[in-house]
Amino acid sequence: MNVRRATPADLEALLPLVHGYRRFYRQEHDAQRERAFMEAHLRDGTSVVYVAEEDGTLVGFVQLFHTFSTVFLAPALILEDLFVDPGVRGRGVGSALIGAAEEYARAIGAAVMFLETAVDNVPAQAVYERKGWTRESQFYKYNAPL
Repeated sequence: MNVRRATPADLEALLPLVHGYRRFYRQEHDAQRERAFMEAHLRDGTSVVYVAEEDGTLVGFVQLFHTFSTVFLAPALILEDLFVDPGVRGRGVGSALIGAAEEYARAIGAAVMFLETAVDNVPAQAVYERKGWTRESQFYKYNAPL
């Protein structure tokens, strides 16, 4: 398995994974908007995407967004998306993608990286916890209806 930073040339191979990720979170398939969203981020560098590749096929991705922490007075990263093709789960792909994200975070001097996952996404929670991530217990998360 090879984990590397994605480029705009990876768009076509990445889109089925994006669709699978959105389907997992019960979102309607919208090929045009999925393409436009990922194409813009890859082209403009407004996110950082790493992909896992096996035998020339993309089998997972992680997408990071830059932000800042006033608490730490330093850059921070949001691990917004992590998805592994169901056919290759349990083989360390998710851990490898998280490792690449953590390496990138250290390289840019980020003070913290955070993520959200569904309460019932127990397999992903196990991966995060094996990697040393801790579940938030001091703050509540709120969403604004827009």
